[in-house]
Amino acid sequence: MELNEKNLPLAKWLIDKTNTKDYRIGNLSGMKHPKVDGDLLKTVGGREELVRQAKVLERIPALGGKEYLHFDWREMNTDITRIDYRVEVIPRLCELIGIVDPGERQLQAISRICKLQVDVSESCLSAYCDHVLEQLNKGNTKELSKAEDEEFLKCLKALADLKEPEWKRVFSSKVFEKKNDITPSKVFERIYQGAVIEALKYSPQYEEGMSDDEILAVHGILSYSQTLEWKGAVEYCLTDRNGIASEEKIDTSSNYYGTVLNAQTLEHAIPNLRNGVEKVIVIENKANYESMEYDPKVLYLFCHGYFSPKEVRFLQMLMKTAQNEIQCYHWGDMDYGGIQIFLYNEKNIFQNLIPWKMDEPSYKAAMENGKGIKLSSGKQKKLEILNAGKLETLKQCILENKMEIEQEMLI
Repeated sequence: MELNEKNLPLAKWLIDKTNTKDYRIGNLSGMKHPKVDGDLLKTVGGREELVRQAKVLERIPALGGKEYLHFDWREMNTDITRIDYRVEVIPRLCELIGIVDPGERQLQAISRICKLQVDVSESCLSAYCDHVLEQLNKGNTKELSKAEDEEFLKCLKALADLKEPEWKRVFSSKVFEKKNDITPSKVFERIYQGAVIEALKYSPQYEEGMSDDEILAVHGILSYSQTLEWKGAVEYCLTDRNGIASEEKIDTSSNYYGTVLNAQTLEHAIPNLRNGVEKVIVIENKANYESMEYDPKVLYLFCHGYFSPKEVRFLQMLMKTAQNEIQCYHWGDMDYGGIQIFLYNEKNIFQNLIPWKMDEPSYKAAMENGKGIKLSSGKQKKLEILNAGKLETLKQCILENKMEIEQEMLI
């Protein structure tokens, strides 16, 4: 009879019994003496089956004899009360039933991640590799299956190698082949997207509160059309495929009801803020943005959440053309996410950004009108440790009242 896991569950039970953190990192040795109990009998299929399997194992020379594996026989070799074995017999048992030794499996995973770490060393994924290696070197197995998935590792390397943002399904088609009847363009979305997003949360570009689409977009995987909307006097020209700027200037001051640029236009546009603009207001809620009446001295920017990479690039160029004395305001949700988005915009785009309608009086007025939403315990813990900067007063209001305010409620 061929020896395998199915007809020798006793061998698998001994392996599982030994498969601890210490064993996986090579810190376990010596003798072990597990007693026969109801769980073991259930695992192997009863007492008679235990005796049969024990006698089979005793007759296998490759296991090293009684020095490595010994059964405490009773009742004329018809019963067993205890098993004595050396930890060193485990790799032999693994080979016997055709599985990879847990310690060797851990080492193989570490080797794969070390190779990936070299490949992505200059990218946003370096910190994730550090995290996985730390876990594997401690003997933990949470990241083990990911480290063993060659397709997942190939996906991470392809992401690290991206030079320009790419649509999700185009990226998927380039990285994957058909898998489980899933077409290449959908493999990333169906199988690997969740794991990749978790990996990207270790990236320095990740900000708490980003949606899944925003996390992917910041790292070059586009899952929605990147558009930028504004009302105000912005002038821009377009570059050709060689990067040469056109002399023709497009003036948006005549678009009283708003201007929208798509992703391709954002990529090729060189903007300039008209001198007549004295104030910039970033508005997180679409309804409030739409309700703003045109004022030639104000640039109203719609902020749908976190600005995408192309939007950030466009706005950074735009703000370099602004007068030094220009004032920039941000009007967002009075909640944990709204504070995070304000801090992101302040850090990446608008120097000296000023909160607008996100102060204590605005919060109290909204609360008096019954506009609050209960603060979850998870957000409360995150808020407590967050450095809210200019929104520290708002943060304290939220914590004291345990209520958040969404901008949609203040239209």
